[in-house]
Parts: sequence; structure tokens; C-alpha cells
Amino acid sequence: MNSSTSQWGFHHWVGSAGDFHARDLESGRGVWWCDVNAPALILGSTQSVEDVDEPSAESLGLDIVRRRSGGGAVYVHPTESVWIDVTISKDDPLWVDDVTRSMLWLGDAFVQALAPWVDARVHRGAFDAGTDGRAVCFSSTSPGEVFVGDGKLVGISQRRGRAGARLQCVVYRGWSPQSWVPALSSPDIRARALDLSVATLDIAADDIVAALVAVLPQ
Repeated sequence: MNSSTSQWGFHHWVGSAGDFHARDLESGRGVWWCDVNAPALILGSTQSVEDVDEPSAESLGLDIVRRRSGGGAVYVHPTESVWIDVTISKDDPLWVDDVTRSMLWLGDAFVQALAPWVDARVHRGAFDAGTDGRAVCFSSTSPGEVFVGDGKLVGISQRRGRAGARLQCVVYRGWSPQSWVPALSSPDIRARALDLSVATLDIAADDIVAALVAVLPQ
């Protein structure tokens, strides 16, 4: 599995967002479907904990978790979101040294995989944090992420290390910001997050995962 010419290893992992983020994934070609058993708000690696009001999060039944990749907070849910991590080693032909282009191949794979259901495109321009992207992931725009019109369909962040890269992806089957936005500390960010333009795809999670696995470069 660690060879740059190997097939993609597939893993279906069921558990909490916190436990999954604590795992050190193998650096070879792998697809990890994280099937969370509880809703969670996942903070970026350098994001301030002050962005979240913990009592409000607790009242909403949200686990607060920190991931190892950058960006703003991401909401995950057992049925409303599909969370997929893709790993590659540093000697893989898909590895790109230029971080501004390093996620484009995965965005292209998502566009191809989801083409039977939606007409999407990959953002190939510069990173744009927007007003709130440092606090809320889906408020920003990164090269490689997938959009339908102005709405983000696939959010992608990554952690790069000496062994390889872990690209973390979320697709929403449904978008219910009222379920987690009240946990944000800033009233202004809460108001804007409730009005975010987010594209959704009401397709079974296993169909989305299978479609992506089927089109990944071999």
C-alpha cells in the first residue's frame, strides 16, 4: 500500500470525530471514510478555541475537536455530511510540491465522480479567506475545492508532512447551519454563517464514496 504505484486502500471507519483525528493514518494511497457517530465541530489546527462558545456547543450536543490540518471550523454529522480523508505518500506521482496546486487533482476527481448527479467545477484561482474563512471553513475558497455555482460542494484541507499528505474532504448531503452556528462565539460570524451559500448533494453516503474511489487515478 505504501508503493507509489499501488491501488488505493479503502477503510470504512465508524466512531467519534475526536478518535478519528487522533489516528496516525498510513501515508500510502488510502481512502478513509469516517462515518461519525455523533455531530461535531472540528477546529483547524491553528484556530483559536475562542471562536467557539463551549457551553452553547454542549447544549447543541456538539463534540469540539481539533484537526491537524488548517482552516476554519467544519461541522460533521452522522447523516448530513460525508467525510472522506485521502492519503498519498511524498513519492507518489500525485504529490505536488507547490501547495497552491496540490489539491487540484483531488478536486478534479470529485467533479468526475459526482458528474452523474451535479454539474460542478474546481476552483483553480488563489486562496481567498473571505470575511470569515479563518473561523468557518466553508466561508473560504481554496484551490482544489469544488463548487456548484457560488456554493461550495466539497471543502478540502490538508496536512503535509515528511511522509506524505492527508487531504480531508467534506460533502454535505444536507445543510442545517442552525444545528451548529449558535456555538460560534462571534454574533457577526454567526449571522453571516447562517447565510452561507453551500451546495448540497442528497445522495447516499456510500454512493458518494464509491463514486470517488472508482475515479481516483491508478
